[in-house]
Amino acid sequence: MEPSPSPAADPTLERFAEAFAAAAPALFAWASCRIRGELRARVEPEDFVQEVGVRACARRADFDAHRGAFRQWLFGFANRVWLETLRELGRDPGGSRWRRGGDSQLPAIADTVTTISRRVARDDLARACRERVETLDAEDRALLVAIGIEGLTHHEAAQLFGVQEATCRKRWQRLREQLRDDPLLRLCEP
Repeated sequence: MEPSPSPAADPTLERFAEAFAAAAPALFAWASCRIRGELRARVEPEDFVQEVGVRACARRADFDAHRGAFRQWLFGFANRVWLETLRELGRDPGGSRWRRGGDSQLPAIADTVTTISRRVARDDLARACRERVETLDAEDRALLVAIGIEGLTHHEAAQLFGVQEATCRKRWQRLREQLRDDPLLRLCEP
C-alpha cells in the first residue's frame, strides 16, 4: 500500500484542505442540528463531517468556483450523505451507519480530512455551539440550518417552510438578535 500523499505534495489537496478547514465548523454545526435524539447513538457528527469531507475531497476536481461557493458545494455532499444515512438506517435500524467499501475508502485523503474533522469536533467553539444548539427549539434549529448554515435566501427558506418570505425574514432577524453574542452565530458567517 502506498503512503498517503501530504497536502503539500498535491496542490489540489492543499487547496481543498484549506477550504474544508474553513467550512468544517459550519458543517459540524449543521450535523449537530440534524443528528439528534436516538440518531446520536448511531451517528456521531464528527464521523458525519469526516464522511462528507472524504467524499468531497475525492471529487475535488469537480468543484467549479464559477458555479458557486465551496461551502454550497460542500453542503450538497452533506445533504446527499444525510439522505443516504437516513435510507440506510431505515433499512437496517440496528446496524452500523457506515457501509463497507464504496467511495469512503480513500486512503490518500482520509488523513487530511480526519485531522480537520477531529480538530473541529474537539474545538471549544464547536463544543459551545453543540450545547447552544441543544437549547434551540425545532423551528429555530431548522431556520439556523437553512439560512445561517446552508445559506438559503429568505425566499428559498420561506418556500421550504411554507411561510411568507416576510415571516421568514422576521424569524431569522429575531433568531440573529437572540444569538448576537453567541459563538454559534459566528459559524453562520460564510
